[in-house]
Amino acid sequence: MKTKTSTEQAEKDFERCQAWLKKLIPNEWDKFDLKAEYDSSITYDENKSAIREKIKPFLKDNLKEQVEEAKAAQERLETEAKQRAEAEVEEYNSKITYQTNQEVDKYYEPIYRAVDKVCRGFSHLLFCKGRPGTGKSWNIRRTLVENKTDFVEVSGEVTEAYLYRLLYENNGKTIWMKDISNLLNGIKSIQILKAATETEDARVITKSNYSKQQADLPDRFVCKCKFIFDYNQIQNKLREDFEALISRGDFLEFTLSPKEMEHVMRQIAKTPEEKEITEFVINNFKGSGLVRLNLRTQWKAINTYKYAQALGLDWQKEIKTELSRVSKVRALLYGLIGNEAVRRVELKKLLLKHELVSSVRQAEVRISEWLFTDELFEISTTDLRNGFVSLVAREEWIEREEKEKLMGD
Repeated sequence: MKTKTSTEQAEKDFERCQAWLKKLIPNEWDKFDLKAEYDSSITYDENKSAIREKIKPFLKDNLKEQVEEAKAAQERLETEAKQRAEAEVEEYNSKITYQTNQEVDKYYEPIYRAVDKVCRGFSHLLFCKGRPGTGKSWNIRRTLVENKTDFVEVSGEVTEAYLYRLLYENNGKTIWMKDISNLLNGIKSIQILKAATETEDARVITKSNYSKQQADLPDRFVCKCKFIFDYNQIQNKLREDFEALISRGDFLEFTLSPKEMEHVMRQIAKTPEEKEITEFVINNFKGSGLVRLNLRTQWKAINTYKYAQALGLDWQKEIKTELSRVSKVRALLYGLIGNEAVRRVELKKLLLKHELVSSVRQAEVRISEWLFTDELFEISTTDLRNGFVSLVAREEWIEREEKEKLMGD
């Protein structure tokens, strides 16, 4: 016969067991008949073990439900984050105002025309290549916004697996890809892009074997996207495939000479302060070989001026100090050749002499890499094997030589 104390303990154990059950299967606990299954003749721990075996089906269903709920919650958060980001971009684009300046706009006419052709549906593929800091991307955005184009801007890394989803989820939009060199070096991504940019009316692209990432996507769909590739350089390993892709659309190599760059910089300087800063930058760093004059250089100098003014510093000194902090490569080359032009063989000798390379072959490879990345420039146009190279672009070099000749005469 149970005592009052043992009865009270059994009731407490039952309540503890019920509380444990609610935590274990919060959405299913009331479907389990705990009173019928609870054995007051055994201990609380023994009851838990016995009940755990009996509720395994509930646990599996509950776990599945929790996973689905978690997945749905994550998808909701990702969707909301994406919507916020898209809304922020749309708001940013809607607030951008562009002022017409014929003196500046004439240099960017090739970009306006090429992008406008895409916006109006007379082309669905554009490759726009050019050096950084020339205003290339700014004017691509300007043309897209002024045409009220439904576009999505993509930059950074895009994997081959994600490309199919990117096209499907943005089908019908203009996809503006900025500096996505990795995408143009993968055979699968190039094949997808080739299919997506075919000159036929129906451009059908097919899903690759990325089953886990693409299980929710159709196996194929008709692509209605238009593409703009905006980049500085691409060291492409798949030349034939890449050229086949380029042949499906328009290709524009946008360049500005040093003199044109200076003119643009002077034209976009609005206030007296900006004009003074721009002249200071041009006069102090033009032809130095260390600093590249472009719109980014100007923008940095203007912000450095504001910083100096806020702290009561000498703005000219601050700009000189900041602009002198160049890349390691240009600093190294400037220490070897200054702003002079030297033959390739002489530069190879200097690299070997200073033990910066271990062989002539390595020196040749380094020089080729620096020429490719615009750390060096070809001055010669005929003798490319042993021609002159310099830190200064060829156009600027010729201009400097002409001025020196006039002064000498």
